[in-house]
Amino acid sequence: MPRTYVKKKPPPDYTLQDLQNAVFDVQNGLKTYSAASEIYNVPVSVIFHRIKGRKCSVGKLGPGRLPDLPRETEETIAKCLKARAIMGYPCDKEELKDLIQQYVQSKGLKTRFTNNRPGNDWYYGFMRRNPELSFKKPEHLQKARQSARDPFVVYDFFDTVKEVYAKAGVNDTDGSLIFNADESGFSSDPSRLKAIGCKGKALNRVSGGSGRDNTTVLACVSAVGQVFPPLIVFKGPAIQPRWISDDVYPGTMYAATSNGWMEEATFFYWFKKMFIPTVNGVREKK
Repeated sequence: MPRTYVKKKPPPDYTLQDLQNAVFDVQNGLKTYSAASEIYNVPVSVIFHRIKGRKCSVGKLGPGRLPDLPRETEETIAKCLKARAIMGYPCDKEELKDLIQQYVQSKGLKTRFTNNRPGNDWYYGFMRRNPELSFKKPEHLQKARQSARDPFVVYDFFDTVKEVYAKAGVNDTDGSLIFNADESGFSSDPSRLKAIGCKGKALNRVSGGSGRDNTTVLACVSAVGQVFPPLIVFKGPAIQPRWISDDVYPGTMYAATSNGWMEEATFFYWFKKMFIPTVNGVREKK
C-alpha cells in the first residue's frame, strides 16, 4: 500500500463507542451478532472481525491496527523532541529511531518493529500525526552562546556587573554609563560569495592571498542610544593606508592583528580611547 493512500470508502455511520458497545455485548453473550448490528448500526462482519482480531482493532474505526505506540506515548515523545530542540540538541531521523528502540526495549513492549527499531513507515506516520514537528536543517550555535542563555548565568552576570559598578563608584542606573559591545567577523572566502558566470563552466575568483582572510568590526552603543565609532581589525602586521578611507563613520578606529581577530591588547586600546574620556566627562576630539 502506498504511503499516500486515499480512502475510497466514505466514513462509517456508527461511532467508535457504538462499535465498542456492540463488541462488548456479543462477547459477553448479551446480544447476538444480528441484534447488536441492528441496535448499534454496525455491520455484522465488522463486529465479527473485531472479536476475532483479524488485523483489526476495537480501539479504532475502519480497518487496520492501532499504532504500535499509544497516542499518549507519541505525545510525550513529541514534547521531548520539542524540548531537545529548544535546548539546542535536536534529533535527526536515525537518532529518533534509536531512542524509540531503547524505549521499547526498556519497557518490554511488543511491537511489529524489526529488532524493536521502527522503520521509515513509522517515522513518516509519526510526523503526520504530529504536524507541529518538521524536519529541517539546524543552524550552527556555539555551546558558549547556548549556555549564556541559562538564567543562572544571566543573573550571575548582572550581579557581578553591579558589584563592579559599586566598587568603581559608578551609578548603575545611569544609562549613559552602561554599554554593550559586540564584534562581527567578515570573511573574504570566495567560496561563500556568489557571482555570475558561464552556465556549465567552473567559476573562479582571483584573490591576493589565501582567500581565507578575516576582518572584524566591533560596534558599541550605550543604554541611552549613544552610538560609538566602530573599531575595524584587519589581518596583517600593520595597517595599510589603502585600508583607510576618509568617508567612514567619524571617529572610526583601526587596528591590525595576526589573524584579523579581536585580541586583548587591541580591545584594551579601543576601550581606553573610547570609554575613559566618556566616563570622565571629557570626550577627545579628533
